[in-house]
Amino acid sequence: MRKILFATLSVFLLALASCSKGDGDLDYGLMKIYMPQAMANGGIGNVYNVPSGGGTDTYNFSEEADSYDVYLGVMRSGKEAGEAFSVSIVTDEAETAKQAEALGAAVMPQEVYTLPSTVKVDAGNNSAIFHLTLKKAALDAYAGSRLVLCVALADPSAYELSDNGTVTTVLVDVDALRSI
Repeated sequence: MRKILFATLSVFLLALASCSKGDGDLDYGLMKIYMPQAMANGGIGNVYNVPSGGGTDTYNFSEEADSYDVYLGVMRSGKEAGEAFSVSIVTDEAETAKQAEALGAAVMPQEVYTLPSTVKVDAGNNSAIFHLTLKKAALDAYAGSRLVLCVALADPSAYELSDNGTVTTVLVDVDALRSI
């Protein structure tokens, strides 16, 4: 009986000692860079519909006098605050053509949009927002169309790109966007 009691007490003390206060606050996790919008459909696909819904709280863009600014972002996973980093923003022409065919849409012409070339994330932060700016005057020529553009991340200054979620297929329904 003494051996059983001693063994049970030993296991209990060992378990108690291994759980120190604050384990949930320790820095952990892989630090990879990705685009949250590429995961908008639960990670099943990377299609980011613009506009995204029927109410003002579900819009994923803002309207300016002569343009629409589609919200996109860069995020670094992991819990640690981390150092500052930057990442290049590029378009993937081959993927855009492939997605346009698959989605029954047209490739978004270069005269319709502007993108920043780089996005910077400050030290202590894990994300930053940038915009795909769509020019209203240029969109007028594409009434009745759905336009596709694959926006991708490249060349991070720190950390690594994630294996998934680094390309977002932006699918713009021109008529739905203009009617809001």
